Amino acid sequence: MVLAPTPGRRAKPTVLVVDDDEDLACAIGDVLTDAGYAVISAREGRQALSALQHQRPDLMLVDIFMPGMNGSELLRIVRSSSEWCGIPRIVMTGANDPIIGIRSDAAVIYKPLDLDALLALVARCCDLEPTHVPGAHTGTKRRSSNGQ
Repeated sequence: MVLAPTPGRRAKPTVLVVDDDEDLACAIGDVLTDAGYAVISAREGRQALSALQHQRPDLMLVDIFMPGMNGSELLRIVRSSSEWCGIPRIVMTGANDPIIGIRSDAAVIYKPLDLDALLALVARCCDLEPTHVPGAHTGTKRRSSNGQ
């Protein structure tokens, strides 16, 4: 099942993917692009802030643990910005920390990622409804190629 945009919304919702793991970011980007999303990528928080200044995404997918400006610092800045605080956020983490799981400002998904579950969560955050697209991948859980 591929999630497609609901009529009346922009044809391609934009997702900002912020993760220092290039392989994982590419896998996420490929899955989102195949599902009809536009993708912007950043490898750490400062790059994400620069991307936000150029284009406001419909959703942010943010890894918590990154070198440079980490995801927590980035999210603190986004929350405090009147321009960006309304952007929905999903936190991605490999840490088994219950404090991360009870965030009130973002949805949380754990690594290794189930790409189908991630796609469903992205669709909910972007107000999309599930639509079966002929020839689309269905039935099995997809994991990112690097096991994350």
